[in-house]
Amino acid sequence: MKSEKTRRRLAAEIQRILAEVLEFDVKDPALRDSLATVVDVQLTSDGQRATVYVYVSGGEGSRSAVLAALDRDKGFLRTQLARRLHVRRVPELVFQLDETLDRALRLEELFDEDSE
Repeated sequence: MKSEKTRRRLAAEIQRILAEVLEFDVKDPALRDSLATVVDVQLTSDGQRATVYVYVSGGEGSRSAVLAALDRDKGFLRTQLARRLHVRRVPELVFQLDETLDRALRLEELFDEDSE
């Protein structure tokens, strides 16, 4: 990978493409019917691996089902990236749940309880 700026630009492009594919192109009902949102993508310094942070609204069961479906459909998602990205090698995809919003909501509830 050439520079930090290039890596950030590629990560942003991967995020945009994956969000688009999840919204319009997936056939897997576990993904198609979920409200999965690609929140962030972090690339390793060599560009070989992309950690994709996904937020899924709903309970723990739906989150684990979406994460399992993403892992199952990893090949399809990489193929879609390969078709739309202009890079020599498409990075390996690793999916992780993003729980930032859940933590923020819990903190807000705690603050609300303290102010009462």
